[in-house]
Amino acid sequence: MFFIIYFALLCSLIFAAVTLKPSFKQEQPSEISSAFSEELQIQKHQQEKKAAENEGKWKPSNTFVITAISIGSCLDIIAVLLWARHENKKKQQGPFSNLNRLTNKKWFWYLVSMGIVLPKDGKLTFSLKNFILTVIFLVLLKFWLFDQLESI
Repeated sequence: MFFIIYFALLCSLIFAAVTLKPSFKQEQPSEISSAFSEELQIQKHQQEKKAAENEGKWKPSNTFVITAISIGSCLDIIAVLLWARHENKKKQQGPFSNLNRLTNKKWFWYLVSMGIVLPKDGKLTFSLKNFILTVIFLVLLKFWLFDQLESI
């Protein structure tokens, strides 16, 4: 019964929209378009004002951006290595009450450290192969990003 009433209501609304033509005056569309154009002019003026405000602000060079990204990626790797060292020290001090921790999972360390640090025999170890692959990937990413910035 609900679907029949719903279908009838939709059909009547579609029928009314198709057959009954609105009796708008000719002034209304022009009023709408003039109000729209006024708002467009206000928006353009605000964008020009923001551009003028941002004109004198500091804009870093492409070399500075690439250097900052490189230093940040190196610091990420160092932070993960220090975290792994801290986790190993905690494991040496005593057994954990919760063995099902997130940091004991291999996939977690692949996500966090890009595979540089992996759990092996209950201890977090440094993977030289993954480290070299990660460094190569980051260097290639740096060159690609530098090319993208140069093309702008």
